[in-house]
Amino acid sequence: MKHDPRSPAFGRKAVNTEMDRVYKQLLTNMKFVLRRARKISLSADIWTKRGMTESKLGMTARVYDPHSKVMRGMTLACRTFPPPHTAARLFKFTMDILAEWDIAPSKISAIVTDNGSNMVTAFKAFVDSNGSDSHNESDEDEEGVTVTSDDTEEANVVEEVDEYMQFEEQCDREFDGRIKRHSCTIHRLQTAVRVFEKDETLKPIIRKARVIVKTFRLSTVATGELIKATNLTLIADVSTRWNSTLLFLKRLDLVQDSVKEIMARHLKIPGLTSGEWVIIRYIIKLLDKFNTVTDKLSADKEATIHRVHFYINGLVRRLECIRDALSKLDFSSFHLDNPFDQVILAMESELSRVLGYVINERDPKFDAVYIASTFLHKKLRLTLPHRVASLASRWLALKSSDWYEKNIPDILPEPADPNVTSKFNTDDDLDFFVAASLEVAPHNSPFDLEIQTYISLPASTEDNTDDNPELFWIQNAGKFPLLSRVALDILAIPAASSAPERVFSIGAAATRGKGNRLAGHNLERKILSLRNTEHLPDLDD
Repeated sequence: MKHDPRSPAFGRKAVNTEMDRVYKQLLTNMKFVLRRARKISLSADIWTKRGMTESKLGMTARVYDPHSKVMRGMTLACRTFPPPHTAARLFKFTMDILAEWDIAPSKISAIVTDNGSNMVTAFKAFVDSNGSDSHNESDEDEEGVTVTSDDTEEANVVEEVDEYMQFEEQCDREFDGRIKRHSCTIHRLQTAVRVFEKDETLKPIIRKARVIVKTFRLSTVATGELIKATNLTLIADVSTRWNSTLLFLKRLDLVQDSVKEIMARHLKIPGLTSGEWVIIRYIIKLLDKFNTVTDKLSADKEATIHRVHFYINGLVRRLECIRDALSKLDFSSFHLDNPFDQVILAMESELSRVLGYVINERDPKFDAVYIASTFLHKKLRLTLPHRVASLASRWLALKSSDWYEKNIPDILPEPADPNVTSKFNTDDDLDFFVAASLEVAPHNSPFDLEIQTYISLPASTEDNTDDNPELFWIQNAGKFPLLSRVALDILAIPAASSAPERVFSIGAAATRGKGNRLAGHNLERKILSLRNTEHLPDLDD
């Protein structure tokens, strides 16, 4: 709507009418893209507004648009989600949103879900340390969260992991056989990191480092001298953020020389010994890879699911390398025992427990989509053993047939009985591989010929592990018409529920200050308008 500066300004009613028109056009354009997509992947997460006044369910979609030959993302919902936040209610809300967008259940390739246990546990920790009447999100108040006792902090960690895994089991039962569901890889990864926080041998050293950081941040003199010497400040540790320990220790280690000097002059608190500084350095090495993987899997503008198998295997090898390096380090010279043996074993065990279905094809819950997506990356496919690569190619052939050559009803089956072994989605688990290995499949089908051609492609020096495989399949769709079709629909599935979390960031910003009463449909409309501007290309500035 253009305004002639010579004319009177538009009134409120005219502006509202135009906003309604633009919003309806936005929804129409988005539905058109969703209608012509072959498959649609979804992500869902839960967010609670500041002050715990309202919970929101956020849902995003990622699709390949065959018309424009572009991978598109869109935000479908950010609506009130009253408690209880159970798997059954999550499924019902999901189906309601699909119905509103005219999306047939058969078009859903997968949904990546997470639960709100992190938020619940974080709020409990905040109440324990600050009182139920206080809820300020400033850095100083976040620092106050660390005042909780070690016993309370450990109880919160254990409770959070237990709540998360219980919710995962509920979702598996509720979604099983009706919509293919993937768990957020990042949040599963964080349960392995949480094991580190419970280790009794490392707690005293981390606690000592926290005291140093907190004392510095409370001293304007010490902080001022540190800024003058390094142009940096120490980072507060926030117990509700899993990577906070890594970030505050990395900064402390980076400026340790200046910290030691300033402490000697101004602060009368115990410093870290040389052995403890060495331990902090290895804590950083231990956690840094987890943080890198989290960042890589959080991307929502490019494919991420193909990285999961590669990165989880890399984390396992990283833990083994650190353990070997530590075994050669003489801790006795620092009058210390090796504090890492048990924690590394515990982290390896937890990784196997919560993410074994990604890397171990013998795991009862093994999900083949992760090796198949890795196989679809021109460089990373070379990291798969021959047997695993063969299984991946066979799974892709069957998935292509299942998705595009069968008439799938849009009526969903009833939820699976939790006491009965599921018969659905067996094409993604170990039973599929046992059955598939016994099948006599034709090796000269058009799809198989495309697989063989793809496998025969030589690796180029220009290929990189960080390349986005979606670009390869879009550019080579003419050469691989059948394989590129399933490849692009699989690569559209995200590894984590990061996209809804970005939606919540917009929601949090929109409800601050004068917008603190924004809620319900109006809040959702604002968020959808801000997040989906690419679907209004003709909108005037």
